[in-house]
Amino acid sequence: MNLKWKILVGVVVIGIIGLGMLANMNRPISEEAVREGIQKHLEKLVDENDSLSSALLTIYSNKTGSLQQFAIGTKSLSSNQPVKIDSQYHSASVGKTMCATVFGILVDEGRISFDDTIRAWLDDDILEGLFVLNGTDYSHQVTIRHLLKHTSGVGCYFGDPVKSGKTMEELITDNPDLLFTSEELIAFTREHQKPVGKPEQQFHYSDTGYILLGLIMEAIEGKSYSDILQERIFEPLDMKDSYLLFYQEEPAEILGIYLNGIDFSGRNALSIDWSSGGIVTTMDDLLTFMMALENGNLVSDEVHQQMTDFSERFEKGIYYGMGMMYFDFSELSFLLRSMTNVYGGMGITGTYMFYDKDKDTYFIANFGSLDFMEKSIQELIRIRMIYDKMIIE
Repeated sequence: MNLKWKILVGVVVIGIIGLGMLANMNRPISEEAVREGIQKHLEKLVDENDSLSSALLTIYSNKTGSLQQFAIGTKSLSSNQPVKIDSQYHSASVGKTMCATVFGILVDEGRISFDDTIRAWLDDDILEGLFVLNGTDYSHQVTIRHLLKHTSGVGCYFGDPVKSGKTMEELITDNPDLLFTSEELIAFTREHQKPVGKPEQQFHYSDTGYILLGLIMEAIEGKSYSDILQERIFEPLDMKDSYLLFYQEEPAEILGIYLNGIDFSGRNALSIDWSSGGIVTTMDDLLTFMMALENGNLVSDEVHQQMTDFSERFEKGIYYGMGMMYFDFSELSFLLRSMTNVYGGMGITGTYMFYDKDKDTYFIANFGSLDFMEKSIQELIRIRMIYDKMIIE
């Protein structure tokens, strides 16, 4: 799902948050007080926001071994069952990080190069019209790297305007039980949208591009995307609570996901994500995955460097690598210049999996509401204003 317009709104208020940071940053407190402060903050957040049924948060310092986890609220707005630390949820575009990682593994194995053109695996029927600009078809120039870094020029079925008819958001809001195949998602872009530019001409966040990547991966491996994730990521890392949505014999009862007042958990419309972000998981599983990625257990240092080459500018202070975003807080606001930067996966439902390399600390969270895309970053800043005051002994 497209992130840009959501994040833009959030950036506006970050400077205001920075003022509060300056007023509080010089008052160190104990780990117990930090935990109590974050707990109260999250409880107030869920109480005061009607679109939230729950808030999940994990903070792990690999340097000190400090692990703090929080589960506030209920499984959905219509449920009285309390949410738990190990509750499973839809991780939206965090799944793009796993998709990119599998391509990194294939590069390490020598089976592909990031600069291979996508026509080696996708036929004319799939690519028809997706990269045609002013009468010229640029599909023969598009590489795997372009798709991973959102620089291919292809439109986005979720975030882009349409030439006629309803947008994807309008379609699924009108009928949350619409079920989409990967081919239908690509056809939506082909029939209702247009390319934004030539390959490598500009950054343009595209869920359609990541659906193409899923099809390419299936062609390379000769098996389903679900099986590839299971064999390449979930099983080797013992991520027993993770799977690709709609491809599990006994799917979990996932936490509520709210868009325009509708709970989409358990609804067919979540099929719009697939290789663009259709993974059900838990905070512990995402912590396991992100630590494995950073510790060199999944890809080589060389591939990792390419994945974390955040050279594509998303917006001021926000950059993109391969399946991951980078937040430069000092660029977002000079008032946040003392806050160390983070990178990792992020989803439009207010879910993220971030790593602070300077402090060797991981932040995993889920809010489960499209209203909380921008607010999730604001809350990350507020929570770090509390966490960073912790006395290290």
